[in-house]
Amino acid sequence: MLVSSRRKALIYSPLLLTLFVLNACISPGQPPAPPLPPLEKTIPFTSADADFLHKLNDMDLTQIALANIARTHSARNDIALLSATIVKELTENKDTLTQLATAHTLTLPTQPSTQSQKIINHMKHFRGLAFDRSYTRYFMSSTTKMKSVLDAQITTSKNTDLIKLSNDTQAKLTAYQAQIK
Repeated sequence: MLVSSRRKALIYSPLLLTLFVLNACISPGQPPAPPLPPLEKTIPFTSADADFLHKLNDMDLTQIALANIARTHSARNDIALLSATIVKELTENKDTLTQLATAHTLTLPTQPSTQSQKIINHMKHFRGLAFDRSYTRYFMSSTTKMKSVLDAQITTSKNTDLIKLSNDTQAKLTAYQAQIK
């Protein structure tokens, strides 16, 4: 019987040692975990911010549609090549815009406005040099108007996401204008 109790002691001693170690880790004297920091509150959109989102969304949709037309209707290779970049970058811009709007429970249209759609339909009828003249004229005038809207948004908005989007869009439009001239 002495051998079996010695055997039990050898078997149970690592188990007991493990229980003592685990018991030491779970002591009632541990302080509670600190509270989590409060989440950053986003600045709600003002009516001017919502109006800006709609204008920028319409500009993106219109410029994407016109750039798609420019791929096949333009006589100038630089415009045809730039149109692929415009489509890609303004689609990304529009996706960011949609995310911002959704975060603030604002729904943006997926189609250009009626006035913009008339311009798109009108531009579909031109090809070659006539398309290039019309497209260049429209692009320069519309981006110049949009830049003033972007400037106003940068100076008046308190929403940092909209300010960043405005700065990024303004830089893109400036680069496009320099290449189209």
